Amino acid sequence: MTPVQQVVMAVIQITVLISIILLIVPVMTFAERKVIGYIQVRLGATRQAGGIRGFAAGINKLSWAMGRIPILSFFRGLPVFAADGLKLLLKEDIVPDRADRFVFVIAPVVCMIPAFATFAVICFYPGTLFVFPDQFPIVGGLPFTGFLTDINVGLLYIMAVGSIGVYGIVLGGWASNSKYPLLGGLRSAAQIISYEIPLSLSLLAAVVLSGTLNFRELSVYLAGVPTVTAAGDVVQMPLIAAVPLFFGFFFYLTCGFAETNRVPFDLAEAETELVSGFHTEYTGMKFAWFMLAEYANMMAVSAIAAGFFLGGHYLLPFGLQRFVPDGIPFLAEPSLLFFFGKVFFLLFVFLWVRATLPRYRYDQLMSVGWKWLIPVTLINLLIAAAIRFAF
Repeated sequence: MTPVQQVVMAVIQITVLISIILLIVPVMTFAERKVIGYIQVRLGATRQAGGIRGFAAGINKLSWAMGRIPILSFFRGLPVFAADGLKLLLKEDIVPDRADRFVFVIAPVVCMIPAFATFAVICFYPGTLFVFPDQFPIVGGLPFTGFLTDINVGLLYIMAVGSIGVYGIVLGGWASNSKYPLLGGLRSAAQIISYEIPLSLSLLAAVVLSGTLNFRELSVYLAGVPTVTAAGDVVQMPLIAAVPLFFGFFFYLTCGFAETNRVPFDLAEAETELVSGFHTEYTGMKFAWFMLAEYANMMAVSAIAAGFFLGGHYLLPFGLQRFVPDGIPFLAEPSLLFFFGKVFFLLFVFLWVRATLPRYRYDQLMSVGWKWLIPVTLINLLIAAAIRFAF
């Protein structure tokens, strides 16, 4: 592959990846309204009010027509997310008088870039998805893989890039020159730094069991599939390793809620205390960038959990793929459907938790992180190390 082909292929893969994220985010906003509505025994979003003359009426007619069809009744209100995007595009861009304008503008970007950069090393499929036909210029005959990069320090990259996003939140709160955004930004910084420790420890348990930082190799090994090492040896994860994987998954997911500022750990934007938290002064597309970063982080957390703990591209989680007979081709082979199915299930869990659990007090938040999660993730890491040493 020539350097030009490498650049063109990278641009194509990055464009496809960003497009998928940008398509999932508005669907997630709709799903969040509908799922929470159904859990709370109400309809959720059904119509759009106000807006451009004629636009809202057309949206409402389309939603009403979808609601008349039994199969599509759940999707009544689906066009509303299009109205949400248009509303954010047309909103006035307001900057507070005494705000630090430059920092105020770049804060949402600083928050959004790490959220997207995390996906660079996530392996959506361990092989080639398809090959470009020879008729295509430049990329003809080249494979389109299920991952953007396959570096040997993938997990280290994820942990390093993921820790940068908090700077955007702190900068946004400080640059607003308002007490509520500043308090929200400081809360978020303390929360994310505190919960990064148990989150990293839960991921390190998976690294200790697999012996690699490569996302693709790690996800295949932890699925319980026999793999061939560089020396030609066939290795397979011991079945007892499913125990620290099982507990590590719940510890990681709990920390993931805190890292993404989601209920019950959304203290950074507690409406009853801080109005809207760190993004109180933001409007229009700057506010949309913060929301885009939040949903992208949710997808990244879900993808990492699916790849490390839930079997990744294989059917069964926690290393139980070994029990699937080889004679069943679809169930025994890796599939993009399995991976995205697990990701969307975990995204549903994010919405489910928001609709059912109350918010922690700030002292409870810190107590859970420092007094409970750090000790239990350390114990889980020691158990994983003992299993690795014994087997």
